[in-house]
Amino acid sequence: MENKLSIRNNNSKLPGIISICIPLIVFLLILNWFLKITPYQKLQGAPLLIAPFTSLIGLILSYISFKKSPNTLLKWGIFINAIIFALPFLYWIAGTLVFGQ
Repeated sequence: MENKLSIRNNNSKLPGIISICIPLIVFLLILNWFLKITPYQKLQGAPLLIAPFTSLIGLILSYISFKKSPNTLLKWGIFINAIIFALPFLYWIAGTLVFGQ
């Protein structure tokens, strides 16, 4: 009985871990692009273009999983994906207001 419960509990955490890893990877790519941490800069502005699409996938995954079995990891996944989804749009709007005509 305990084994089935522990397996079920671990399976309910997997979508939360995946939904947090998606924006974390995208955030690290954006951070690398801004700060030039590694010499590998061939992606240029692609992380900003990828961010809304990948975070939308993570947001949908988090939301569907949260409907099935709510936990705090999925709440954090929804929150972080929403921030990463909005971040490029805020950057583009701020860039247009500051440097635009």
